[in-house]
Amino acid sequence: MRLTRTRVFLAAGLLTATATTAATVLATVPAAAVSSPVVLVNCAGQGQVRAGSYDIGCTANELLVKMRWTSWRSVAYGGGVLKVDSCIPTCAAGKYIRYPVLTVLWRARPWPQHAGHAYFTRLTWIFTGTRPKHALAAQTIGLPAR
Repeated sequence: MRLTRTRVFLAAGLLTATATTAATVLATVPAAAVSSPVVLVNCAGQGQVRAGSYDIGCTANELLVKMRWTSWRSVAYGGGVLKVDSCIPTCAAGKYIRYPVLTVLWRARPWPQHAGHAYFTRLTWIFTGTRPKHALAAQTIGLPAR
């Protein structure tokens, strides 16, 4: 019985010490480290967190849709569908072809005109199945702050 009580007291002491250490660490983290999340800037110049879709180039010829994110920090990882307008016979009359992709948002930088906020400046997509003719298996594009 004593052995069990001793274990309980030791466990309680360990939990107390751990909680105190964690509280001390959290209290010493600078405020800048606990800032707002990095955003993906859309065509309207609005910042989005965990965006469900994104118009690449703001022309509606290439769209990322059905996006789901597994991580959203200074780098964001996810997946979705790249819809590409066939532009046959014209882009206005073309049909969208869908390609499954993995997506990575990266290279967070300060967002101009938005003090204390950052935005992603790079988007990489990686085709996980079929891909458009003459397309590389992966592509990276720059993202404007708009």
